[in-house]
Amino acid sequence: MSALPMPMPTAAADPTAPIRGRRPGPVDLVHLARQTFGSAELEREVLRLFVDQSRELTKTIGAAGPIERGALVHRLKGSARGIGAGRVAQAAEALEAPGLAESEARRLVCELEDAVAEVRLFVDSIL
Repeated sequence: MSALPMPMPTAAADPTAPIRGRRPGPVDLVHLARQTFGSAELEREVLRLFVDQSRELTKTIGAAGPIERGALVHRLKGSARGIGAGRVAQAAEALEAPGLAESEARRLVCELEDAVAEVRLFVDSIL
């Protein structure tokens, strides 16, 4: 009879314990640690803020016209880069390209939404 694998912990018992070193995911936790000067509390706060902000921004981006969408996407791209969410930042940057056909923009909005959803799920699993 083989032993069952031990479940991997998803949250530290100590809220001040760093989240670095946990399973890899769509957020570069080493980058985040550098951005937050190694403060576990600040890491968690920044991730929570990103989740909240990204929820609102993706709703608005999906309904926005090209000019408004550009400004919103730029804001989300900066936030994503700040926490090390590379896929979100790349999708946002692609949406900033001038002269996008609306069909391509819609495809990229879906890609952006998927990337943001992946980050949210990851953050939920580690906090």
